[in-house]
Amino acid sequence: MNEPETSFRTALHERVGDQHPDYARISAGAISAGSRIRRRRRVAVTVGAAAAVGAFTAGGIGLSQLLATTAVDEAPLGAAGAPSASPSAAPLAAGQSLDLGEGVIGQVVTNDEAKTMDITIRTASARSGAGTGFTIVLTGQAGEVEQVWSNGTLLEDYPGVTLATDGLRQGLVEAAPVEQPAGWNCEWYLTDDKATCTAEDGGVAGLVIRPAKDYPDWSKSADKAGPGSGSYITPLHGDIFISVQSGEGTTDAELEALASSLRWTD
Repeated sequence: MNEPETSFRTALHERVGDQHPDYARISAGAISAGSRIRRRRRVAVTVGAAAAVGAFTAGGIGLSQLLATTAVDEAPLGAAGAPSASPSAAPLAAGQSLDLGEGVIGQVVTNDEAKTMDITIRTASARSGAGTGFTIVLTGQAGEVEQVWSNGTLLEDYPGVTLATDGLRQGLVEAAPVEQPAGWNCEWYLTDDKATCTAEDGGVAGLVIRPAKDYPDWSKSADKAGPGSGSYITPLHGDIFISVQSGEGTTDAELEALASSLRWTD
């Protein structure tokens, strides 16, 4: 090493001897470099894994078998695992009182006890389950009770259950209250306040006799009567009126025409 070069290094060392290195900048650079290295390693591992899957598949070992032998449970320690399906409703017990909403109460009795009561059986589940051997007697406003037993989920919630309403059904009238127009034939079920009507072209409609107390609600609700609702109503007649409801093969116009053509018999 020649003398000029030695002298230059000595002078440079003495010049920066009292300087402090920028540790933050140096550390940031090192971290960045380390991250790049780790990313490259992950890419390499991924490519290697893909190659391994291809090799196993080509050799006759399926991907599902590969995963079965290499999968790792990533659930947190102490986790209970994936939630199971909702359990079915608990079995009913005689004496229970079920709040079914809209003011409707369901009183639970055994089927044997139900035979001794003044009730009307509405429907029964064809499946066995939580409601087997029990009858739920529904009480409340007539419209809400009808909604619960006809469109509710009790038969699904308590398979095996029988649904009934309080009191024997007497019917609101003793004879057909209206005459149907030409082209229609109606078969009445007066104990249930209903009739099934069939037109000459095969269209079907239903008639339901309803008490006068329900008329304000039906006459003001666009969801219950009128265009697009699937139902039309007659004017109030004494203490009853009739709703005319759509069936298979009946247009809205035909339904409205039927409702307006019904004639009271008294």
